[in-house]
Amino acid sequence: MKCNSISNSSLLILSLLLTVAGAHAQTAARASVPFPFQVTGRELPAGTYSVKKEAGHEIIMIQNLKTGSSAMAMAGSGLSGKTTNKLVFYHAGGQYFLSQIWGDAGTGGVAIPASKREKELQVARVTPKATNNVEVALK
Repeated sequence: MKCNSISNSSLLILSLLLTVAGAHAQTAARASVPFPFQVTGRELPAGTYSVKKEAGHEIIMIQNLKTGSSAMAMAGSGLSGKTTNKLVFYHAGGQYFLSQIWGDAGTGGVAIPASKREKELQVARVTPKATNNVEVALK
């Protein structure tokens, strides 16, 4: 009876450890962004970036692999569609703003909430165009 109790406790602890390890796993992708851009009000230089989303969380980390410059963003609304593996930037007033991240097929995308400056530029835009978006492939 005592041996069975120890065995059950060991299995419970092992399953908890595996669950915790899986919860901290991150998915990462890379993108070469040829222009400086903003994420949640933070200016990041052109370069190669790692884009990670913590599993089970809505926090996205964007980090320049050469300089270490980084920004964090809370993923906004989920997007559905067939688009995959890309970053979408809103371009206005000579500035670029990260607005969407699309992952692997079947996972959909996430919208990054607009910063105060981005909202100001969207309101000031006089002539609406079909699109002001620039796309960069994720690898």
